Amino acid sequence: MSGLKLDSSNEAFMQAVSFVNQTNQNIYLTGKAGTGKTTFLKYIREHSYKKMAITAPTGVAAMNAGGTTLHSLFWLPFGTFIEDYEINWNDEQHHIYNKSKLFSTIKLTKQRRALLQEIELLVIDEVSMVRADTLDAIDVILKSVRRDMRPFGGLQVLFIGDLYQLPPVVKDHEWNVLKDHYAGVFFFNAKVIRQHPPVMLELNKIYRQKDEKFIHILNGIRNNNCAAEDLQALNSYYKPDFVASQKDQYITLTSHNRLADKINQEALTALGGKLLNLKAVVKDDFSQGSFPAEEILSLKVGAQVMFIRNDSGEDRKYFNGKIGTVKEVDLRLSLVTVSFSDGSEDVKVKRETWEHIKYNYDKGQDQIKEEVMGTFSQYPLRLAWAITIHKSQGLTFEKAIIDAGTSFAAGQVYVALSRLTGLEGLVLRSPIPAHSIRTDYQVIDFANYMAAQQNTAAILENCQRNYLGQILMDSFRWDFISEQCQGLLSATKDKNIDAKEEALAFWTLLATELVGLEKVAHKFIKLLYGLLQQTEALDYALIGERTDAAVKWFLPKIDEALIAPVTKHRADWEIKKRTKKYIDEVKEFLLDIKRKREQLQQCLIISASIAKGEALQAVLQQAEEHAKSTLKEDLPAVGEDAPTSTGKIDTKKASLNLFLEGLTIEEIAVKRGLVKGTIYGHLINYVGEEIEATQLIGEAKLARIIAVIKANPDKSSSELKMILGADIDYPDIRIGQKVLGL
Repeated sequence: MSGLKLDSSNEAFMQAVSFVNQTNQNIYLTGKAGTGKTTFLKYIREHSYKKMAITAPTGVAAMNAGGTTLHSLFWLPFGTFIEDYEINWNDEQHHIYNKSKLFSTIKLTKQRRALLQEIELLVIDEVSMVRADTLDAIDVILKSVRRDMRPFGGLQVLFIGDLYQLPPVVKDHEWNVLKDHYAGVFFFNAKVIRQHPPVMLELNKIYRQKDEKFIHILNGIRNNNCAAEDLQALNSYYKPDFVASQKDQYITLTSHNRLADKINQEALTALGGKLLNLKAVVKDDFSQGSFPAEEILSLKVGAQVMFIRNDSGEDRKYFNGKIGTVKEVDLRLSLVTVSFSDGSEDVKVKRETWEHIKYNYDKGQDQIKEEVMGTFSQYPLRLAWAITIHKSQGLTFEKAIIDAGTSFAAGQVYVALSRLTGLEGLVLRSPIPAHSIRTDYQVIDFANYMAAQQNTAAILENCQRNYLGQILMDSFRWDFISEQCQGLLSATKDKNIDAKEEALAFWTLLATELVGLEKVAHKFIKLLYGLLQQTEALDYALIGERTDAAVKWFLPKIDEALIAPVTKHRADWEIKKRTKKYIDEVKEFLLDIKRKREQLQQCLIISASIAKGEALQAVLQQAEEHAKSTLKEDLPAVGEDAPTSTGKIDTKKASLNLFLEGLTIEEIAVKRGLVKGTIYGHLINYVGEEIEATQLIGEAKLARIIAVIKANPDKSSSELKMILGADIDYPDIRIGQKVLGL
């Protein structure tokens, strides 16, 4: 995403960036269709220094956002959550959870707690589909884990979505329970949101449509006030007998899956030629419910198809939603050639890979990292004579036949029409009656309430001021370090290590030292808090002066009373017996102290900026740049996977590294907690590059496989296996194919 072009003239966009990076304020970022919400998420993902996790309510939405599902991140059970609900035996079958049952179900391990404690920014994309009770469950979990009773445990949350589009899904039996506790199911009905509303920011520069008449009609539909003349103008595009030619490449948008499937199958059947079923390659942990494309893609030459993701190559020859025609399918080279009616160059499409990720906290690098749990590889195409309105959300079409007259969900007419770039490409299969244009009244009331209270420039300045104060005060809080020290002292009492009494004496002395530092820090925090309460006219110069003096008092204390003795203790005990785990704990504690020192260094940057008389935003930008450039000490845990250059943990690469270190497949499987077949599959990816085929398979067996493949160039893997016999498996055949460059 380094090539992402930023429209710096978009003031609302740039203001939203400041809210995310320079405040701790919860934000609801919305905007009409085509205003750049997805672009904003991509920009924040690349340009925020905060430790973040990106989530969405569904597997496909999470995949598109580049993150994971809310249920996966928080280990939420599927069901209904009401914090103080009195559960009886009859509720078990309905999956109703109160606070007690929720915590007994999700089983928060030490690693899970560490992840939720360290996240600084939680992004929830497609928030229009998030239920109120789900959000309250997340709030309860975060408050408990982070031991902070502020909304979401003090974690900043960025909600992204358009409430005028698709609503949450709630079953009748679930609503029968929820209706006694919630006014509605939208996310803004959550108790945490009702009590602590986020700041609403609206992107208002429309990039998708340029036709002012069309934009006016869309706004009327969106706000439930479509004028009769606008509806009449819209219905003038009703053409019941319209038949699109192949070269026009129209796509039909329908409200039901069965209608879209029927149109696609009938059109595919009508084509001559051979039907080709292209099967996806699914590896490791990737659930079927999260497949981002068809597991079996059925194509013929001449089929109308749509790309379902943006081109990952440098040339950017296609985008999500671009429609074309299958020109050729080369099974030998695994390429599908797609042509376009607009005269643009043909594209040879390869399989693309989607990743199922989970987040982990890497203490050594103080980063939230992505671990690839499984992959799904398929051609990024789908049949495109028709698609459901639901699946079209986020896509852009130049020409579409819309059959939304029987629309069954609030917001569907708006979603369908707003996919188009202009009226000239619109054909209505059925007229749109007035009663089909409806937006949930709660959505309109919430939007009006939020819009009425906004003065975003003043709110931003106030939030920046509060954030500056939070950074300064948090830097002088020693609670966490003291708790860690007490925890080490307590744990050491139960350890069987050499020189245990000396170790206990060391931690007792260090705990006393920390008590003294904590007392001084509390005095300064009290002073700082008093200065920050002068909201009318903050004396930034005095705040900067006092902070600078405090930091310069603490830094030598940290170096001499904490870092130096703990470093020496670590070195002294490393050479003793039975201390391996103990030393790992000491290393982690030392890292925590160094992080505290880094926090205080950041305060020096802030105080220096204040001394120069720089504006509040410039001061925060300096702190932001310092946070981005801070070097993290690399302290990976034993057996931890190696991170890639993108910060993701590549599970295949981790297996390769262990193999190159001399471990056998069996040993790697035991070390990584995976089955041997999975490790074997990982290593096959590197045959011909970093591994010789004969390192994985015997020479005689390999020669036999290669001979059979050469003699049967048109046979599928299953046919080759039948020829080769039961002692040859599919992975063995894949090795032979890799050797031959297939």
